[in-house]
Amino acid sequence: MSSRNAVRANPSMQPADGHPHIAIVGRGPAGMTTAIALLRRLRRPFHLWMIDAADFPQSFGNGPAGQALMSERAGQLSALADRPLDFVDWLKAGLDSGRGTVLALRGFENVYVPRSVFRDYLTARFGEAFAARRDTTVQTVTAAVAALRPASGGRLCLVLDDGSEMAFDQVFLSTGHGRQGGEAASWRTAEQLLWSRQRKAGTPLLVAGDGPRMTAILLHLRASGHSGQIRILSEGGRLPEPHTATLVDPLTPAVSAATNLAETLRHLRTDSARNIAAGGSWQAVTDGLNCQWPAFWRALPPEARKRYWRHLRALHRIRSERIAPELHGRLLRDLRNPATELVDARVIGTVADGVLVRRRGSQRADVMPGRLIDCREDIARPADGLLPEQGPTMHVEDDGRLIRWGAAAPGLHVLGRAAGCLRPDIRLFADTVRQIYRAATRLDALRADVSSRSRA
Repeated sequence: MSSRNAVRANPSMQPADGHPHIAIVGRGPAGMTTAIALLRRLRRPFHLWMIDAADFPQSFGNGPAGQALMSERAGQLSALADRPLDFVDWLKAGLDSGRGTVLALRGFENVYVPRSVFRDYLTARFGEAFAARRDTTVQTVTAAVAALRPASGGRLCLVLDDGSEMAFDQVFLSTGHGRQGGEAASWRTAEQLLWSRQRKAGTPLLVAGDGPRMTAILLHLRASGHSGQIRILSEGGRLPEPHTATLVDPLTPAVSAATNLAETLRHLRTDSARNIAAGGSWQAVTDGLNCQWPAFWRALPPEARKRYWRHLRALHRIRSERIAPELHGRLLRDLRNPATELVDARVIGTVADGVLVRRRGSQRADVMPGRLIDCREDIARPADGLLPEQGPTMHVEDDGRLIRWGAAAPGLHVLGRAAGCLRPDIRLFADTVRQIYRAATRLDALRADVSSRSRA
């Protein structure tokens, strides 16, 4: 793999050998897994560019963010769709003494590892996949993507933050929550606040969010010696749920999506106590729903989908957002500290004091595709005049295709949490991996079909 940041000075410096040019926006877990999937699944030669606002995203590096534990256990973190315990096997192989003793141990699927360890795993699997492809080039570009618009010949043009442009046949948005360096900026802000005048003045810190990153930043601030007031701004005053002690097998939801969505999702809440009393877990029901979610969502009538967005998405989300039991216990203990306050972000109103450590990016108008894509040049605006982010004019399929006003945007794939509110949230890494491999397999089938028709 070569690094070609010089491309920013002359973005037209791209190979012209007829092989498709593919861009992955984001080099975090989703971006690296997308690259691995393309190298493993796309059979024809191609040129790949991996673009990120940082040389290596700080949220996935060796600093405090890299030391933070992953929000999912090892048994759910395989980057290979056909080998669900691949990360567990990689961990065992790294610890094995050569006698096979570690490989035979059970329980590794339930451990929680630092994010830097998971990065090393993805880097190793990427290196193996790339080494097997003598017909493919991979280049990196350090830049923030400011816009995406149609280009000539049915291609897509990425506009970088310095105004330079690069054209591609396929673009994969694999950027987590979609903010340009947003997660890395959260950690940098937390580090700066530890030694800033704000700390000395005793001004409250505002940590916004109700998920794993909020937990990690809060606990890091406390562990680093910040004893001042911290307010957690969480929608509904919620906290992330703890994972079960061990992996559980998913349970199939009892009600079909086509008949009664509300009853199906209510099942996640009302059956929790009964499942726990019987020695089971409500998480098994949620995981069963998530495993079937693509077919489940397709079966929903339009009115049921609207009802989901309005009333039920928050329940689904909070049941899917989890952290390690150890971190959950530390979070609860810190909340017993009078200096830590949990506040419902929906009712707090305008905050006049404090320093915001993290902004949430869950509003529909702030979805990455809606902010990046210029829709005016290739698909006519509908008669109602609605912008994509204002109504049901744009959504993301379970294979990553972006559908705008009933038609797929050519060459564009939106994967994992980058889809934001354009699809029901993908909260588990395994869900993102399934979506990534569907996208790679579909692209390979599409290319094969085009090649066969051109030969005919």
